Amino acid sequence: MTGAHGYGEYTTRLQALTTDVASGRPVQHHRLLASVDGEASEQLRRLVPLEYRRQVGAFFTPAPLKQCVSEMLESGVRSERYLDPACGSGDLLLAASHALPIRESLKETLEDWTDRLHGWDINSEFVEAARLRLLIAAILRHGYESQHGLRIPNASAYFANIVTRDGLEALRGQAAFAGHIVMNPPFGVVSSPLSRPWTSRPTSAAALFTYQAAHHLVEGSRLTAILPDVLRSGSRYSTWRAQVNKILIRSSLDTYGQFDEHADVDVFLLGAKVERQALSESSGEWWHTGDSAAVGSKSVDDFFVVRVGTVVDNRDPVEGPEFPFARARDLPPSGEISTPVRRRKFSRRVFEPPFVLVRRTSRPSTAQQESRLSGVLVTGQAPVAVDNHLIIASPRDGSIKSCRTLLKVLSSKPTSDWLDNRIRCRHLTVGAVREIPWTNT
Repeated sequence: MTGAHGYGEYTTRLQALTTDVASGRPVQHHRLLASVDGEASEQLRRLVPLEYRRQVGAFFTPAPLKQCVSEMLESGVRSERYLDPACGSGDLLLAASHALPIRESLKETLEDWTDRLHGWDINSEFVEAARLRLLIAAILRHGYESQHGLRIPNASAYFANIVTRDGLEALRGQAAFAGHIVMNPPFGVVSSPLSRPWTSRPTSAAALFTYQAAHHLVEGSRLTAILPDVLRSGSRYSTWRAQVNKILIRSSLDTYGQFDEHADVDVFLLGAKVERQALSESSGEWWHTGDSAAVGSKSVDDFFVVRVGTVVDNRDPVEGPEFPFARARDLPPSGEISTPVRRRKFSRRVFEPPFVLVRRTSRPSTAQQESRLSGVLVTGQAPVAVDNHLIIASPRDGSIKSCRTLLKVLSSKPTSDWLDNRIRCRHLTVGAVREIPWTNT
């Protein structure tokens, strides 16, 4: 069994559940509640192979994130229609349904929600689950009680606007959507000519979905999205952010943290409005620097030249003069060394000590971590070749004293807190290190 076909087992169970309700047979209330909460994600992990889930980006929105989106939609401007172009089993459409009213009867509510809720997904099994879960959500909103039942005439007639379709291709269509797009798009990296306005390289599918969704919406419409943090803070997506700033005015941007325990990627929540003519300079970058980055305050860049190591070890030829060679895997976690023991021939740029080395991979802070960052001070006399998995901070005054001060700045809690806000993706950028506030230590 391949693809998402195994998920049909769960949709069959949902179908049986709604059939029981529709026919007036009593159903345990907790079974209905589970079907619109985390059960769909649990069944996805049980029934659909991980390889396929990764291939298509099928990681359903976890309950805490769904709740965050629901609160955003309920507290913001209500829309007449909602669309999720990568709806999966309908978690964000369920969140959108909380912002919709219910009518006098269940039948009227279902007819109303059918007109208002739209969704696309490439997997028919997920689409069917989304329809059934919305049906159950409407039943719950009308106060289902097992002892009384709640009959539904022709239950299969509802939610006809949730269909099997390639959402990215559909967003390219000429028909624009007036309403509110909500989405948790795939996060994988793909190659597509759609990314040409900002890059010709493989890019995040989430970036493509967001860009196309913004173009698909009519003026004044809104977008709410769960997106990987690399889009918000990664230097690679700076041009993408500039392009999106031409279309969207952000109303909210909240860092969230790890998607869930099963997907080790940090995400943020974006709320925005389509205003193509606004193009405000205040759109700016997509992070909040807080009081520590007030105008006139000092940063690491004022005291250090920050660069990436120049050796691509598995690609650069081993030729030229031989130098001590610094690699991330050979360094201690923190502290000082004189000269790296490993040596390598290298014909391009090397670096004169003293300097501080910082690993480019950095996980956001947790309760178990004392600090997010640490550095290693190199104090020797010989020039050093440095691997490109390391960031080099060379003191502008050439002193070891400045380097030791930097070690304290990097390992401080204010720096960890600042970085968690500035960049939650795992790959540190030179720009982020340069911007670290120079605090008194």
